Amino acid sequence: MNNQAHAIIALGGLSAGAMGQSLSVELSWDSTSISLGETATATLIATFDGFAAGSYLSSVNIDLIADEQAGEVSNVGAIAWNNAGLGFDGQGTASGANILGIEAAQYSLIPPFTTNNPIMIMTFEFTASDIGPSGYPRIPTYRARTVDGAPFAFSVTGPNFSDQPLGFGPDALVPAPGVVGLLCGVGLLGGRRRR
Repeated sequence: MNNQAHAIIALGGLSAGAMGQSLSVELSWDSTSISLGETATATLIATFDGFAAGSYLSSVNIDLIADEQAGEVSNVGAIAWNNAGLGFDGQGTASGANILGIEAAQYSLIPPFTTNNPIMIMTFEFTASDIGPSGYPRIPTYRARTVDGAPFAFSVTGPNFSDQPLGFGPDALVPAPGVVGLLCGVGLLGGRRRR
């Protein structure tokens, strides 16, 4: 992931008794900046820590909401590990710059399933079609919200049949300092008048 813009979905809402167990979801881009009409590809990857060997990401139930509607999402990739037999199609729906209804599930007793960690959730493309408040087209930041009716946004399940899914809730996407931010900072400094 060299020279990519990154954002982290900070997750709260840990179930009781989950001390030392965590889940982080990273949204990374293949570009640090784009021009009008250009497209950037995003990849959403989950990593979970503090769980027993054989634990797995068992569900995702989120909408991804862009901070501004200055472009369009397209080519929303299906979630490869989704088991359609559990009732989800594993495919979100593009709605402007948002992606709605990203729902997927897998269960160790109903193959196929994977214990990959980190695990790729999905990919999608964003095409800039408008100028942002900065005066330049930009890649949006996203926040996750739990799909209506879902018990939690993300869950991790342990390796044993008796293990209950541990639920994690959504929070805001927090952009990491990247090349775009540095360039904006340089522009602000360069625009100051000298005395």
